[in-house]
Amino acid sequence: MTSPFTRFRGFSRNARLLFATVTCVGLSMALNALFLNFYLQALGLSQQIIGLANALPTATLMLAGLPVGKWIDRYGPRRGLLVGTALAAAASAGIAVSSTPSAVLACTAVIGLASAFGFISIAPYQMANSTERERVALFSAQAALMTGTGFIGNLVGGRLPGLFGSWLGAASDSLVALRATMLAAAALWALAMLPMFTARDPAPVAVATPPDHRANPAAGPRRRLVSRPRVVLKLLIPAFLISLGAGQTLPFLNIYISGRFGIGYASLGTLFAVGALGTTVATLAQPALAERYGRIRSVLIVQIVSIPFLVMLGFSPVFSLVAVALVVRVALMNMGNPVYQAFAQELMPPDEQATYSSLSTVVWSLAWSLGAAFSGWWRGRVDFAAGFNTVFALMTMLYITAMGLTYLFFVRGRGSLAGPRNQTNTAGRQSV
Repeated sequence: MTSPFTRFRGFSRNARLLFATVTCVGLSMALNALFLNFYLQALGLSQQIIGLANALPTATLMLAGLPVGKWIDRYGPRRGLLVGTALAAAASAGIAVSSTPSAVLACTAVIGLASAFGFISIAPYQMANSTERERVALFSAQAALMTGTGFIGNLVGGRLPGLFGSWLGAASDSLVALRATMLAAAALWALAMLPMFTARDPAPVAVATPPDHRANPAAGPRRRLVSRPRVVLKLLIPAFLISLGAGQTLPFLNIYISGRFGIGYASLGTLFAVGALGTTVATLAQPALAERYGRIRSVLIVQIVSIPFLVMLGFSPVFSLVAVALVVRVALMNMGNPVYQAFAQELMPPDEQATYSSLSTVVWSLAWSLGAAFSGWWRGRVDFAAGFNTVFALMTMLYITAMGLTYLFFVRGRGSLAGPRNQTNTAGRQSV
């Protein structure tokens, strides 16, 4: 059994350059996740506007997803990553200097477009720059690096407003200190562009094609967006439900924990940093679980185990239990994502991988947008406790439903998608 650490030196140069980009992106995203809502509050924006600001990027991503996917099919995922990081740098800087709701919302819409280029490009980029034997390790290593840099970003970033405030003669929660922190996040987005300038577009990598992808001369030109629409639907429906639940709570965890327990920025940053570190370690362990139990079974195992911790996170009155629940839940729910992404990408032929990635991004973004918008609307109408109790309960129900559907689609009803557990086909792709 080979770990991602052992395989790192065997990854291609392009893959290692991706790690450099992901490092900068992870640091910037950690700062944005930790401080964007606090910054918007410091601007004096209402909870409804803050909810809309969290929902708008994913709504824009949803609208742009398919056109961006076609663009990436034509020009390549490396260029897609370049465009995405450039747009994110410009929009993040725009948010940091904005002072009106309309300007903030316009910049968050551009963030959504940037996310479309980034999210849709990254899986095809990894597919094009890896062999089948190393693919799960590469997907897991990239995800672990993203969360690992999130650990550093949260740990260090939680102290940035205090540092900037001391330099600028202001309080850590002042608008000027938070604005300087947001500008630091924009600078990291700009740095993320540099590795992709030096990467080279690889020759197409041969990927084994399932039997029903093979050419059928009698079928005529393919008119469907994807050749296996039923499989794509089975992949996307559980993802939609999970994103719908996550969008109601995850963008607002900082507000929830700070408002409920009175936790300061530095302690909050440390808490999210520990969660990111736990996710990093757990993600690197997931390929071993996939080898033992099969890809989809391994994903379901960690998701199911996370449910009690989700309930504890939303309803425990004790901060120490909430802190433990946050760390464990985040690690368990996210550690299976790279395996699921690799599984889904390998079910697609090479000329549909960016299309599937765009569909997945659109569906995820639609659900996240709806969840975040509903959460902001609902919490603006009721008191703090009732608002978060409701969205945590809905999130739990949606997660359980998604896990049940994943089991029905890919374990109990796996059909032609999978052979016996842990069987490896002639192309080297492990069956679920």
